[in-house]
Amino acid sequence: MLQIMALETAIDVGLSEDEFKGGWHWIQGFKRRHGLTFRAKTRIGQDSNQDGADTLSAFSERVLLTAIANDVQVIYNADQTAVNYEYLPTKTLNAAKEDTVWVKCGGKTKERATAMLLADSTGRKYPLFLVLKTTKSKVKEVVQENLTWRNGFGR
Repeated sequence: MLQIMALETAIDVGLSEDEFKGGWHWIQGFKRRHGLTFRAKTRIGQDSNQDGADTLSAFSERVLLTAIANDVQVIYNADQTAVNYEYLPTKTLNAAKEDTVWVKCGGKTKERATAMLLADSTGRKYPLFLVLKTTKSKVKEVVQENLTWRNGFGR
């Protein structure tokens, strides 16, 4: 993005593509001259790998015992993941000494749908389906129909 903006500015002031390329070395020098660095948000408080392995082992044992106790033959596993349909950058160019990084995004970072994935213990994978969020209807008949026939989901 920095390179694109620099090239646009160079064109605006009348420089040709041969006079200014805005390459990697220019970007590094620009950041150094102005005390800037690329920053990304970080995650804090993650569990160690051993904690994850211990939790997984305990959960697997509990599922196996429950399946045996209830004579379950096939175990299904469903998972949901976000499908972003508007990609927004996660990095910004800030002064190197700043600790807090604010990324302006217009409040659209959560514009997404949910994809549901399903498989069973026999190895069969089922087709994924999308869960889309819609606004609730204000028409009483439609609200009642959604509650009666669609378990609260709209059409």
